[in-house]
Amino acid sequence: MESTYSTLAKYLTEKISNLSLENRFLIAIAGIPGSGKTTLAKNLEGYVNNFVGKQVAISVSMDGYHYPRKILDTFPNVEEAYSRRGAHWTFDAEGLYQLVTSLRNPINHQKIIDAPSFDHAIGDPIENDIKIFPSHRLVIFEGLYLHLKEPQIWKSIAVQMNELWFLQVDREIARKRIIKRHIESGISNDEEAAVYRADNNDFLNADYILENSIIPTKTINSIEIDS
Repeated sequence: MESTYSTLAKYLTEKISNLSLENRFLIAIAGIPGSGKTTLAKNLEGYVNNFVGKQVAISVSMDGYHYPRKILDTFPNVEEAYSRRGAHWTFDAEGLYQLVTSLRNPINHQKIIDAPSFDHAIGDPIENDIKIFPSHRLVIFEGLYLHLKEPQIWKSIAVQMNELWFLQVDREIARKRIIKRHIESGISNDEEAAVYRADNNDFLNADYILENSIIPTKTINSIEIDS
């Protein structure tokens, strides 16, 4: 596990060492629900920063672009919007596209770029919670739909990345992780509800991802069994 993080982080450290001072290296880690995307992204951020000795890497979760509940309440079918929250159409893909585009542009060394995070306690994004400084040369995005080839807005996000990394996981391992996460986060009140949501929401999303994603630059086997 440690050697995998170290190997991948050294690879990324070399990539950013070859960049001009005006450019960033953007990668997108995707995978089905429960594959361990957040764990991998956070560990790579820490390893790269330790290797370089300063804060050059930052991870950004796509979860910050969940539509807030006040937006879901305006959907034509509100019940469906909530039951399927986490499907690609319940995210602000346009907002994410604008962030990725701003990071793809030459670095403005006087400008800090803001991104939202997601507060699981309240179930909504927190605007401008993540600060991406000019010193951040490596941005590690992670999220379900970062490799999609359709709808077009998602493909427009994917093609701006320097590399696409897909985190591969056994489906049953992912399912166990998701059920545990739903219970611990309070999304589901008990195991029965967590199982129902996993099978009727998360794995519908998983199938969509597997059927509609661009071929990745790298495929990595899931690392953390209990992430």
